Amino acid sequence: MNCGKGLVLSVVSCGLAGACMVGCATPPASDQPITWKSAPAGVAAICQNVMGLSPGERLRGGNWLGNDKLDYWTSYYRGCLTSLSESVQDVRDTQVVQQAEERCRTRGLLPGSPDLALCVLQTANERPQPAASRTTEKGEASVVVKSVAPGSFYFASPSEAARREQISCAALGLSPAQAEFKSCVQQLKATFYAIDHPID
Repeated sequence: MNCGKGLVLSVVSCGLAGACMVGCATPPASDQPITWKSAPAGVAAICQNVMGLSPGERLRGGNWLGNDKLDYWTSYYRGCLTSLSESVQDVRDTQVVQQAEERCRTRGLLPGSPDLALCVLQTANERPQPAASRTTEKGEASVVVKSVAPGSFYFASPSEAARREQISCAALGLSPAQAEFKSCVQQLKATFYAIDHPID
């Protein structure tokens, strides 16, 4: 996959192509806080063209129960950016741990042993770049997702909103067969719920 020249994706072609967003976008380093400002390339397109959200949405203030990654002043759009960015980061973290375990097992360390666990922890903390996240050319990927939202999210029915949440996570390259897909959808739902129910 040539990520450097940019991709034009429909939700269908993204699913067939594999981990489009996760494979091409460069997520923020895990030691940096995940915010709407640090969203990887393509996430904004998903929030706008799949979810039907607007960058110009009016901000609302509050403390958001169960979500410490949302700014005091936020919106559904910013919440979408933050939530999907977190899902991308979660996948990257999983890739880092899996690669660390593979490297440690090549040293002959036994599964379930403290030596393997400590090796994986130390190797993962060195944070090697996952192979799937490397780009073939300089620069960050530019991912464009074709519009699938028939209208604004703000007027979507609950079932339509749920459909868009699932499509958004699929547009990241997450398959419904993966646990990360379910987590991504749940994070989006929880983020929107928190925004609708500020604690002050």
